[in-house]
Amino acid sequence: MPVFAFTLLAVGLSAGAVGLLGNNDDLFGTGLFVVLTAVPLTIIRTVQNSQRATDDQLADADRAGYNRALDHVARGLLDAPTPPTPGNREDRTEQDAGNVITLRPNQVRQTERKAL
Repeated sequence: MPVFAFTLLAVGLSAGAVGLLGNNDDLFGTGLFVVLTAVPLTIIRTVQNSQRATDDQLADADRAGYNRALDHVARGLLDAPTPPTPGNREDRTEQDAGNVITLRPNQVRQTERKAL
């Protein structure tokens, strides 16, 4: 099926391009029809291929995730301090990056400047 769909797509694109460049409306229309027929077939086949995973592929993905976790532990990336318990905020204030827009802006008011 994938060879058929891709062949149909290539034939439709070729016929459409030749019909468009040669001012042949019938050939262009035929090419457009063939392309519109081949695109859903190509999409269906691509989705089917992406949904199928063999046992070997699943084992490789599991092994890669396990190796990545071991690497993170070895580099100390998972040893971050635990966040405070919900409902108890720490008193320290964190500095926001310059490009971050906070949803709840800090309530600290700066002193108002007045002209003299």
